[in-house]
Amino acid sequence: MANLINDISTDLEDPPAFFAEGNQIPPFDVQRAKEIMEKKYGDIGNLELRMSPAEGFALVRLLVGERGWKVVEEADSPFYKMQAVARTLVLRFPDDVVIEVRPRSGGCTVAMRSRSRLGKSDLGANARRIRSFLADL
Repeated sequence: MANLINDISTDLEDPPAFFAEGNQIPPFDVQRAKEIMEKKYGDIGNLELRMSPAEGFALVRLLVGERGWKVVEEADSPFYKMQAVARTLVLRFPDDVVIEVRPRSGGCTVAMRSRSRLGKSDLGANARRIRSFLADL
């Protein structure tokens, strides 16, 4: 049970936070997730892009649309961010996703978090979603 996880973030120092009004999603539990993430998902991290945050966010928006995720809310202050709902492939369970496009010198950083609404384990679904999304971005 100690190795079960259903909330994955690319950023363990500053995890993206869900922000939509009426949001009932708890903050990312870094203490609980850190050891599991480092063991099972050590390859998952933020994506650095050599483009402006606005350009990066336009690509994020395009890819979210292509995947058919339902956008819940978007914001552009203090940086670009989007909250959406993705569905698992087989059983169509809803999972919550937040993506932040943060400015940095020479471009932008894309941070992402994906969390299952149901269960204590996601059987790797959130990690696969993040890996696939960032690879396509």
